[in-house]
Formats: sequence, structure tokens, C-alpha cells
Amino acid sequence: MNMEHMRIALLGVSHWHVPLYFAGLPERSVVAVSDDDAAHAARVARRFGCPYYTDEKQMLRDVKPDFVFAFAPHARMCSVAAYLLEQNLPFTMEKPAGLNRREVELLYNTAEQKGTFCAIPFVWRYSDTVNDLKNRYLSGKIMHMSYRFIAGPPSRYLESARWMLSQETAGGGCMTNLGVHFIDMALYLTESGDAETLASIYQYTSEYDIETYASSMLRMDSGASLLIESGCAYPMSDGAKRENRWTIVTENGYCILADNDLELRTFGAAPAHIALNTDSDPYYAIFARTTLQDFASGTRPRASLKEMLAARTILDEMNAKAVYSGAKEMLGGRF
Repeated sequence: MNMEHMRIALLGVSHWHVPLYFAGLPERSVVAVSDDDAAHAARVARRFGCPYYTDEKQMLRDVKPDFVFAFAPHARMCSVAAYLLEQNLPFTMEKPAGLNRREVELLYNTAEQKGTFCAIPFVWRYSDTVNDLKNRYLSGKIMHMSYRFIAGPPSRYLESARWMLSQETAGGGCMTNLGVHFIDMALYLTESGDAETLASIYQYTSEYDIETYASSMLRMDSGASLLIESGCAYPMSDGAKRENRWTIVTENGYCILADNDLELRTFGAAPAHIALNTDSDPYYAIFARTTLQDFASGTRPRASLKEMLAARTILDEMNAKAVYSGAKEMLGGRF
């Protein structure tokens, strides 16, 4: 199938990631959109000149798309994906694809049995930044990785995704929404299949029952250590969106990536500075375009439910082992 002639449906268009995909969709390819919020669905539909629905199953029955880009509150992701698998529709699903390992494992097993295409937007796998790091710039075995990704405060979800502020509907806060990308990236860069959680601490600093700052230390099965810091704590008043800073230690040196600059310090060589993008937003369009190409050519996606299951399994252990700070005072002793 030629990707330029695909009929594409967008499911759950009030999700804040949806606009990041638009540049990766072929012109005139979107034939329908859906969302529980009719006003939001109508706005997106006007952009594409297509009908909108508030019932995604009706949309799928009516338009019979070739491919679906699916988004949903985390608590609904498993049921939405299960229906798409039941219909044998190829699709993408936003991470984390389910509230826990059990839900994602169910989806993974079904997809493998049916041979259904499902891609997960672990977008750093699709980036020149990470692939250049892996294949060109990192020298020697990775010994340690440290990732700090701090985005805007919880209030940014109030307008279009209030469900993100509830443990019941989101399943977690910053580590579920942000940190999971770096679990996957660590697995990818070290070619590991699993990791052991050594310690986690989750901070609760708002009126919502989700962590707003979290730190976890892990040991990859490659032997590398991993530190992940994620947070919804970054003031965005001057237009800056987030802090994104990585440190990777290898047998042969040290590298720091921040503010679109990779600083390479290799033993026996002069320090080098290389321009590398640290903004993840452009990679969603690349993910969309690459995913459609992969489906059209019969290629397995770079990130599938298999990779999502590996990351979700580690995330569940991080959550289970987390020590909570502020929770008893802020949330009436829930923890």
C-alpha cells in the first residue's frame, strides 16, 4: 500500500500530542477524527476538511480507515487498543498503552497472535539525536546514564487533559508521562531487555494525587546504572518549555547533552561540541511519517508493544518501590 493514498483516522484528538503529528501525515490523508469532546473534535476536523465523531467505534465503522492514530486517557487506552486489535486495524497508541503491565501484556500477546501492526511513539528511537549517539558518538561500553527531563507544572493539563491529574485515570504523574521515554531510551542504548529498580522517591507537591517530581536509580541488565529524574515543575513564563539534560559515561569518556549541544570528552582526544537537537517535539511528525512507511513496506515498527511492555514492566517496579514524600500531608495519608 502506498502511504500517500492511505485513509487515516485520528482517534482521541483532544490529547495534547495530537498537533505534533500533523506535519507527518500525508496531505488529504485524514478522513475522520473522533473525540468525546465534540467541540474539540470539530476544530480538528475543520483543519482536515473531514467529518468528526464523538463515538470512535461509529467512526471506524463508517469510514473504514487503512490506519488509525489512537490517543486516549491512560485508563481507556487498553480498551481502545483492544478494540482496534479485535478489528485487526493497524494503529499507533500513545504511551503508556495501559495502566499496568497486565494490560499492556494482554495487548502485546493479542497483537502478536493476530499479527496486527501497532507502533508506540517512543520518539527518541526515531530521532537522529539518539541514533547518532548510539552509532557515531558514544565510544565504548556504557557504564552510567543520567537523564533529567522537567516539563511545565500540572496546571498545563487543566484545559484539555484534566484526567492527567488523577491517579485513577492517568495511573501516575511525571514518571508515567515523561520518565517512561527514558526507560525505553536506556534499554535501547544499552541493548538491555530489563532493569532492576534499586530505589525511587516520588514527590507530591500539588493538590493532585500524582507525583510531580520523581527520581529513580536502576541497574540495567547490561550492568550500566541509570538515574532518571522527571518532573512537572518547570516554570514556563518566558516561553521556555522544559529542561532536558543527559549525561552518559562510557569506558572511554563522558558526554553531556543539553540545550542542543553535545559535549564529548573522550580520553586522549580534545573535547568536542556537536550540534544535536534536544527538543523532542519535532520527532512526533518523523514518528508518524516513519510509521506509515513501515506499515506500507511491511516493516516491524522500531517501537512496538514489545518495547512498551518492557518499559511498562520496569515502570511498575519503580512505582511499587517508590518512597513517597509529601503524600501523607498532601493526600490525607493515602500512602
